[in-house]
Amino acid sequence: VSLFDTFFSQLQVNEEYTAMDENAAALAAAIEAKMPPMKVSHTRLAHRSQRPNVELVRDPVQYRLVGEVAELQDSIERLQVAYSDAMSSLEGLRRRRLDLEEDIRIKTLSLNIDKNQCMGIRQNLSDVWKD
Repeated sequence: VSLFDTFFSQLQVNEEYTAMDENAAALAAAIEAKMPPMKVSHTRLAHRSQRPNVELVRDPVQYRLVGEVAELQDSIERLQVAYSDAMSSLEGLRRRRLDLEEDIRIKTLSLNIDKNQCMGIRQNLSDVWKD
């Protein structure tokens, strides 16, 4: 793979990394945004179960509160799974980026050695062969 192709791959990986980082930040913000409604639902459910002089009944309101908590919990869990996947992808992209940087460093060094050291030797050898 040429140095140009490696630079191009590095550019693509950097773009993917930036997009994935933004996605992970958006997922983290979405998880945080779900927490206050979850706390409100839990509080309402707790207050409803601790009412003085009222029997604990299972009415539509109770079922709706329990359903709301379940929906929020499910949503948070799905967001956490997506966030975990995004973080794993970020780690893979970070490793790929480091590999590409190392590959570019090695190729650049190799080209410099070829240009600065080997070209002179080749010139001398071609002069010797002509004679």
